Parts: sequence; C-alpha cells; structure tokens
Amino acid sequence: MTTPLTVNPAALFKSPVRAIWNVQGENVPTLWWSAKTPADQTTLKPSEPHTVLFMLPGNPGLIDYYTPFLQSVHDTCQGKIDIFGASHLGHSAGSHVTDPSKLFSLEEQVDNKVAIFDRLREIYPAGTRFVIAGHSMGSWLALRVLKARPNHGIERVFGLFPTLHRIADTPNGRKMKNMFKPAARSVVGGLVSTLRFIFSAPPVLSSIVGLLTGQEKDMAKVTSQELLHSSVVKNCLFLAGQEMEAIKDMDKALIEEHISKFVFYYGKTDEWSPIENYYEMQELFPKVQAHLCNQGMAHAFVLGHGEAMGVLVGGWINDM
Repeated sequence: MTTPLTVNPAALFKSPVRAIWNVQGENVPTLWWSAKTPADQTTLKPSEPHTVLFMLPGNPGLIDYYTPFLQSVHDTCQGKIDIFGASHLGHSAGSHVTDPSKLFSLEEQVDNKVAIFDRLREIYPAGTRFVIAGHSMGSWLALRVLKARPNHGIERVFGLFPTLHRIADTPNGRKMKNMFKPAARSVVGGLVSTLRFIFSAPPVLSSIVGLLTGQEKDMAKVTSQELLHSSVVKNCLFLAGQEMEAIKDMDKALIEEHISKFVFYYGKTDEWSPIENYYEMQELFPKVQAHLCNQGMAHAFVLGHGEAMGVLVGGWINDM
C-alpha cells in the first residue's frame, strides 16, 4: 500500500527552500521548490499525477548558480511541479563539510545522484513523473541515473549544453588539461586561500569577483562566497580531470533504448560541447529531439541566460 505524501513543507515558505541532505553519510546542499497547492489541500493522493524535476549541475557543481534558472522553470510551469536540485559532493564549504581535504571521484558523484533519486522516489507517491535535467557534465550524470534506474518513473531527460563524450578532445578540454593535474590544483587552491585572506570581507570579495568576471551581483556572490574556497576549487579541478579520462564514448545503446525520453540543447559557439556534437547527435539519432540554440546562450547559461533557458525547459515540461 502506498502512503499518501504529507504536503510538501516547502509550501510553507518562500521558494526555494535550502536544506542539507545527508545521503550515504555525506552532507549535500539542496534547493527545493514546492508545487503550489490549494490552501485546503493537505495531502497529495497517490492517484494524482505529479511531476518532479531533478536538476544535476555541471562543474562547478554548486546548485545555487541555478536558482534563477530553476525559478524560471517553476514560474513557466505555473508552480505545478516540484523542483529539486543538489550540489556535487565536495563542491561546497561550511560547517556541513566533515572532511574538507577529501576529493570526490566521478563515480562517487554518480552514486550520490542515484542515491538522491532513490530518496526522492521514497518521498513522492507511486506514479510520480520524474524529469532529470543535466547541465554540461550533469547531462552525462543524468544518463547514468537513467541507466541505473531505467524503470523507475523517469519520463524525460534534458541535456543542456551536454558533454556526453570526448570532453578531452574539445577546444576547452585541450586548453585546460594542465589545470587538472595535482600540482596545478595545489597552486590554484593556494591562490584562492590567499585571495580569501586578503579580501576577507564578503562584500569586498564579491565586488572584486563581479568586476573581474562581469558576473551579475547574485552570481558574483555565489562565486565569491561558495566557489572560492581552496577545498571546493580543488574538488572542481579534480572532478574535471576525472571527466577528461572517463567521458570518452557516448552511450549510444542507452540513448537508442530510451530515445523518446531525451531532449538535447546545444550551443553554436560552445567550446565544451562543440556544434559538431549537435550534428553528430542528429546523424546518429534522427528521431531524437535535438535543438540548436538561436538565442546566443553560452555554455554557462546560468550566468546571464538562466531565465531564458528556464522558459524553454518549462515549456518542454508543459508539453509532456
């Protein structure tokens, strides 16, 4: 017998709700948007269809970068869906981190995302429709979650500027490969620690980040307060190095088996997932939904185009 789900606690607060989830012994920062329900509705009955979007970040894997994007998705869907996003292991700093020196492998990230998906399935009633959206290497993670749980209610997988194969052979992969080596990780981590020491006041560091990167205020705040920690930067670089080694061959059999579930969105000037990948996807899988961006979005769409991408993704969900 399926137990009705008590109304989402996030409905009691202004979205999104931030929380730390303990998953397999590791603490994971999360964001949660609740589906809007009538004030007198206290349960979600098993017979009522429900949609949950599970967001997997790219690298850096800080879910707070995706706040404007996911808010836009929620608004486009008129608040009728739940949205849940989780940061990558090791890609955050704070009291919830038990071992700042630990470097998390790509396979540990996969296992963590599958475990989070399993937790979501326990929370929501039977019959819930799950949509997994992945950005950049998060698209590869999304495929791995689908492969691990092929018959568990995953109805769509959105790959946004997807890096599904040959990352090391991309323009950025070739240019940045030396950054992912142990010596370079140590140097960069030390520079970040020095920067935080010199500019210890958060508003000052945030202003400097905004000035140097051109990031808007909210994104510069995420970069300065959440990304620029030695342990986080080292984990990001370590994970990137693992991606170069592991993400080489596209899982063509998986895509073919679940072809109706996929929607891929490519950029025209993306140096992590070149436009050739879009044409290759179309050639290999003529029936797949593959789109080429005509809005001038960059690979890191969360930095300036989050709302526009949210409208697109929300529209895909509305069309399900």
